[in-house]
Amino acid sequence: MSALTHAADADGSTAAPTTRGSARPPLTDARRAELLDSLNAAVRHPELLGGTAAVVELLNTLAAADPDSGLGTAWIPDTASRTVSTLLRGSFGEADAALVASQYGEDAHRRGWLRLDRALGEEELGQLLDRVLDWSEDRRRLADVLAEFGEPSVVYGDPAPDAPKTLAYTGEDREARIAVFHLGAHGELYAVRIGESLLGDWTLTPAGQKLFV
Repeated sequence: MSALTHAADADGSTAAPTTRGSARPPLTDARRAELLDSLNAAVRHPELLGGTAAVVELLNTLAAADPDSGLGTAWIPDTASRTVSTLLRGSFGEADAALVASQYGEDAHRRGWLRLDRALGEEELGQLLDRVLDWSEDRRRLADVLAEFGEPSVVYGDPAPDAPKTLAYTGEDREARIAVFHLGAHGELYAVRIGESLLGDWTLTPAGQKLFV
């Protein structure tokens, strides 16, 4: 049964990444599993587990000590490229905490640390990406998203149907593109983002246009 059929106060701030701890010994299997469990819980429910600062700390710890990442010993988000996300943050009020968590979730996915609840196949993901922006130009709600695209890969925020949240759809491939749905109270869809380009990889629904600042 979907978690979205059952019943965020995160700070929404971005803690500065740190390179401290780069000389830490490799993680034991048990410790790595523990950190991954914590990260996957915290990024989905940051309001319950210390806010987004707790997610950042877990990302830093894994990046500093995980010998399998292959991406260096510091978790440093590419904030300079997050043009659309930066514009959206602060616009949707109660939905912003889940928006921030979804950014960290994307970072975790690229590192191979995010456990997807559902991985879309290449063909299904391609079809979703091809049509989702046009589909989202009309007023939509959570039920419409689920009916059209099925269960998401990840739910960031309270899974209760009327709670603000962000849904992400992607595949197992770490380099696969990700479709992100930002929803507010009462399941109202505000925006959909695929990439960070201002030239067409995102759209606001009519409800989102009223709130966008």
